[in-house]
Amino acid sequence: MKAILLLLVLSLLWGSSFLWTKQLLVYFDPITVVFLRCLFGFVALFPFWLRSKHKTKFRVNLLFIFIVSLGAAIPWSIVSISLTALDTGVAGILNATTPMLGLLLSIWVLREKPTGNQYAGILIGFFAVLSLLLFSGQATNAEFSIAHAILMLIATSCYALNSILVKKYFPTISALQLGMWTLGVAALLNGIISVIQQPAAILHVNTFPVIASLVVLGCLGSGLGYVLFYHLVISASPIFALLTTFIIPFITIFLGIFILDEPFHLGIGIGLPLIITSLFVVSMPKKGIGKVKTAKQQAG
Repeated sequence: MKAILLLLVLSLLWGSSFLWTKQLLVYFDPITVVFLRCLFGFVALFPFWLRSKHKTKFRVNLLFIFIVSLGAAIPWSIVSISLTALDTGVAGILNATTPMLGLLLSIWVLREKPTGNQYAGILIGFFAVLSLLLFSGQATNAEFSIAHAILMLIATSCYALNSILVKKYFPTISALQLGMWTLGVAALLNGIISVIQQPAAILHVNTFPVIASLVVLGCLGSGLGYVLFYHLVISASPIFALLTTFIIPFITIFLGIFILDEPFHLGIGIGLPLIITSLFVVSMPKKGIGKVKTAKQQAG
């Protein structure tokens, strides 16, 4: 139950990130949004990192930089660009393809055989997202661009691969360290581009709406969010952690209803119960649904 609660908190933080990103795009270029988001998150985590007594020593090489870049620097830049021509609800729906990609990649990279529970939970989650996809576009008249939708799918592939590779190559590194490195690398890489692309961006960080959005998006969504995500990846499993992307579409649409005055529609009515069912099915013990033997089920 603790894992489910953490998953729901993380989903709320990341589900609202589409809204905050969309608002910040009014003031900044996509790359600058990612830079400021990661900078605020890094600053928020830094005091906790200094006080942490569990700092695992590991070798920082190109593979490590690439893997943590897959967690923020690369996909968040792609997401910010895609949101210039996609509604937040549509982006959240496309983001929900990540667990299916994570399942496939875990079989290929980790050589894991998913349990019957995981297969059933992923399948139920797929139908939840499918119902949302079929009905939400018509109800909300969401803006949609094929090119920008493809960009969102590329970003989700990065998330999936990041979680799988962290589990395979760096399972002993603490969630706090992984979060710090993920945000630090992203802030550095995107910061360099931002200075060249939008040198006067810092001048816009002077109003309450901008600062408040960056605090929620950066300090909470990026800082706390990534620690929670990596904690779930290591303590539970990559597939379970990626279930956040099943819940995110519902968060984005919920915010749309109360902030953007969008209607409650059939997709939410059908999809929400299915996604809750999916969470419980995936988190059930192996013997709960199908006694499929698996190698490395309890790895990490």
